Amino acid sequence: MNNKIRVVSVAIVVTLLCSYSVAQNTSVYEGDVLTLFLGKGAASQELKDLKSNFKCEMANETHYLSNSGIELILRSGVLSEIHIYSGSAVYGNFTGKLPNNLKFGMYSSDIKRLLGKPVVSYNNGYIEYELANYTLSCWFESGKLNQIGIAQKGSL
Repeated sequence: MNNKIRVVSVAIVVTLLCSYSVAQNTSVYEGDVLTLFLGKGAASQELKDLKSNFKCEMANETHYLSNSGIELILRSGVLSEIHIYSGSAVYGNFTGKLPNNLKFGMYSSDIKRLLGKPVVSYNNGYIEYELANYTLSCWFESGKLNQIGIAQKGSL
């Protein structure tokens, strides 16, 4: 094997190993990936895995909750909303990454700088965005982000 081919082969192997390592460290149950669960059917393996990951308990057949800071709401047999909480007495504390690079504790002004002008904005701090495939809602306590909701468009 000549040296050029050997160097290229080693570079490819290193790239693949690094990609694999990054993939192993990224949770499929946090960040922007959570938005991909919207629209999944109640019987889908994806939704079953999501509920299992967060140890969700069924409040009723359309409402699942967890003390891991997450709540799932189904409409017409599909996941239509995911609510994520920080320090909730009922739902607990979500410790994973939030969608859209949001972080609990951000001020609405920080979020507006990050995501632009919201489609809905109230003086109490509630803001809402229409994004490509879903709606993002942000709630604030003492001026700081403490809850977000992601919902299929048209489900709110």
